[in-house]
Amino acid sequence: MAAARAPAPDPPVSGWRAFLLGQAAGLAISPLIRFIAAFPLGFAIVLLGTGWLVGPARLLDAWHYRSYTASAEGRIVDAWLALDFDAAAQGDRGNWAGPARATHCAVVAYEGEWGDPLRRAYCGNRLNVHGEETLPMLVDDVAMAPGVPFAMPRDTRGFAAPTIRLGAAEAAWLKAHPPFSGFDARVSRTAWDALRLRLDRPLDAALAGWSAPMPAFPLALDPRDPAGAMPAAWVDAKRHPGHPGAWAAGALLLAAGSWLWLRGMAVLMGGLPRAAMLFAAIAPLLLLPWWGERMPRALAHVQPQVADVIADVLADIDVTGRLVASSPDAAQLAHGGEQLAWRIGEGTYADTLGPVDWGSPPAPPTDAAKALAALVARVRARVDALAPERREALFARLREDKEADRYGGGLLFVPVAAAIAWDESRGVGERNAAERFLDAWVTSPVETPLPGDVGFAARVELFRRLGDVPDAAIANRARSIAEGAQPH
Repeated sequence: MAAARAPAPDPPVSGWRAFLLGQAAGLAISPLIRFIAAFPLGFAIVLLGTGWLVGPARLLDAWHYRSYTASAEGRIVDAWLALDFDAAAQGDRGNWAGPARATHCAVVAYEGEWGDPLRRAYCGNRLNVHGEETLPMLVDDVAMAPGVPFAMPRDTRGFAAPTIRLGAAEAAWLKAHPPFSGFDARVSRTAWDALRLRLDRPLDAALAGWSAPMPAFPLALDPRDPAGAMPAAWVDAKRHPGHPGAWAAGALLLAAGSWLWLRGMAVLMGGLPRAAMLFAAIAPLLLLPWWGERMPRALAHVQPQVADVIADVLADIDVTGRLVASSPDAAQLAHGGEQLAWRIGEGTYADTLGPVDWGSPPAPPTDAAKALAALVARVRARVDALAPERREALFARLREDKEADRYGGGLLFVPVAAAIAWDESRGVGERNAAERFLDAWVTSPVETPLPGDVGFAARVELFRRLGDVPDAAIANRARSIAEGAQPH
C-alpha cells in the first residue's frame, strides 16, 4: 500500500499581504510599546538630570564662574510674568491654570567702566500655577529664584504696574472659553475677562509702589565680558563645586540612569538593527549637558502623560536650576503674543479711581501705613472737590462695585464716606449714598485683610476706625472684620 502523501504546506503570504499585515501589527502594538518604554525612559531622564546637577554640572559651573570677579549694581527697568500652557491639549477643559506654568522675567540695566550702559534679561524658574487663585501671589513675588530679586515695574506715579504676557495661542484660548470657576462666571464672560478682573487690584499695586523702593539687583560679571553679567546670588550659589560625597552620588545616579535609558530605548527601538539602536540610544546621552527641558518634550512624543509627570519632577529637583539669561529681545515672550497690563485709574475702576490726582509718590518710599494714609488723603481731596450730586453718584458706583464683588479700590473711600455719612452739614442725598456704600462694604461677602497683604495692619485699622461710626449695625460689622483679621 502506498504511503500517505504528506499535506502540502500553506502557500507563502504574498509580498504585499505580508507588508500590510506587518504594518497593521505595528500600528496595533506601537501604542503599547511606547507606553511600556516611557516609564524606564522617564525615570532615566530624572536620574540622569539629577546626577548631572549634583555632580558634573557643579564642577562645570564652578569652573565657568571662577572669572566672575567684578560686580555691578543693576536696576530692573521692565518686568513681567510669562504664562504658558498647551492650548491645543487643553481643548475644552476649563481649568487652564491647572497645567499652566509661570515664569518671572526682568530686564536689568547696568553700567560700569566698560563704556555704554548694558541691558540683559533674566527669566527664572517655571512655576506651577495650579489654580487662578495663586496668580496674585505669583504677580507679587519678590524673587524669580532664591536670592534673585523680582518686582513689577513702576509707572510715572510710582505705582506698581503688574504685567502678564501670554503666547498668541494661549490668549486666543482664554478669549474663546468661559471662566472655569462659577464665581468668575457670574461677573465675566470669558476666561480672559476673568483673568483681567482677578488681577485688577489697584490698592495692592499702589501700596506696593509707595511703601518700598524697587529692589537692588546686584550683578557679578567677568571684567573681560561685562555683557554676560549674572545675578550675584546665582553666581555665589554656583561657585562651589560641591563635595566628594555629592560627586559619588552623582556618578551612581548617572550610571543607573544610563542603564535605564538603554533599557527603555531597547524596548522602544527593538525592531532596529543592533548598531542603529545603539547609536540612537547613546547619541542623546552625549548631549546630556544640553538636555534641560528638551527631554521631557521629546518624551511627550512617546507618551504625553508620563512626560508631563517627568517635567514636573524635573522642575522641582533644583529650585535654582533655571535662570535663563539673554538679550532683552530674546527673553521669553518679549515679543509676540499678547500682554495684560494693569494701571491704576484704568479698566474696572476707571470711574472711581481714574479722576483722582495722585500727584508724586512719597520720596523716598515710606512704610505701608504712611503710604496708605497718603493714598486716603488724596482720595479725600478728590471727593471733597466734587459737587454734592457728583459725590452722591460716586458713592452709588462704589456700592455697585462692592455688590459686584469688585473690591480693588473701595477701602480707599471708606474714611471719606464715614466723614460725610453723618455730617449734617452735607446734603441728604450724598449722606445717604455714603452710608449705603459703607453698609455694603461691611456686608458679607467681605474681603478681609490678610496678614500677607501689603499694609495689613493699616488696612485693619481702617476697619477698626469704622467701628466708631454712629450706625450700630455698620460699626459692629466693621469691628468684627477687624477682630477676625488678626492672626491667631
